[in-house]
Amino acid sequence: MPDAGLVFPEERPQGGRLTVSQVNRLVKNLLDDSFSVLAVEGELSNYVHHSSGHRYFTLKDQSSQLRCVMFRWAAEKLDFRPMDGAKLLAVGNLTVYEAAGQYQLNV
Repeated sequence: MPDAGLVFPEERPQGGRLTVSQVNRLVKNLLDDSFSVLAVEGELSNYVHHSSGHRYFTLKDQSSQLRCVMFRWAAEKLDFRPMDGAKLLAVGNLTVYEAAGQYQLNV
């Protein structure tokens, strides 16, 4: 299989095999380097206000959904109470939660 150029030589172990952590780190680096701040419009669903103060939710439209996280320091600035079903515009950057291998919008 030809080298797609996504695995940087300094991150490629001998034998060409990658660990799950290495793959997730590569994807995180690609997302971090490829996208600046995004404004994403959608319907709020699965809203959770965690005891840590962080907020977790999903933005969805007719055919897709996007996981989102809002850390406590940002959530403290909210001037409204988020509720499932609300239409909103979330501004943030795409990132990867490496431990789970899931990408999300960091609002």
